Amino acid sequence: MILAEALDALWTLAIAGGVWFLIGAAALALILAVATIAVYAAVRASVDAVQRLSRIRRHPRPSWARTGRLARRYARNRTRYDEAA
Repeated sequence: MILAEALDALWTLAIAGGVWFLIGAAALALILAVATIAVYAAVRASVDAVQRLSRIRRHPRPSWARTGRLARRYARNRTRYDEAA
């Protein structure tokens, strides 16, 4: 009878330990995912800030123009809409 109770207690502890292990693994995975996203966002923001700071010194141009020459070539002339009507 004592052996049966000991095995029953061992089985209960094994199930409880497994449940705690699964909960801990899920929590660790969630924490690692959130930390990875936070680090990625911080690195991305700092890279964007450095890129913005490096662009300040150059002549500003539209984002679709690869060079200043193309920006001038693609630029629209001022149109007088009253004459077009």
